[in-house]
Amino acid sequence: MSGVLRIETLDARRARVSGALGFREAALAAPRWRELAGDGDLALDAGGLECVDSATLAVLLEWAARLRAGGRRLRIVAAPAGLAALARLCDADALLGLAEEPACSPLHL
Repeated sequence: MSGVLRIETLDARRARVSGALGFREAALAAPRWRELAGDGDLALDAGGLECVDSATLAVLLEWAARLRAGGRRLRIVAAPAGLAALARLCDADALLGLAEEPACSPLHL
């Protein structure tokens, strides 16, 4: 594991997150929603996350809420299976747009 959380903006409506995003990284990762630049709804490819736990879900929900407050909607694509399962268990899959597509699907260009 690299231990470094990376957020890459692909274009105004697509971004990619990779690296570690678990309990250790959550406090520093939460305010990084500001790096999700662009306008309109955002598809966030989460397929590169190296560890997934409840802190990961909490951070992504925080990012979704912040974007929603700005009139944007976050949709997670290519979610790791563990993240998708945890979101379903917590009934948070719709908040992250996971209910719209199967877990681990590739980012559609």
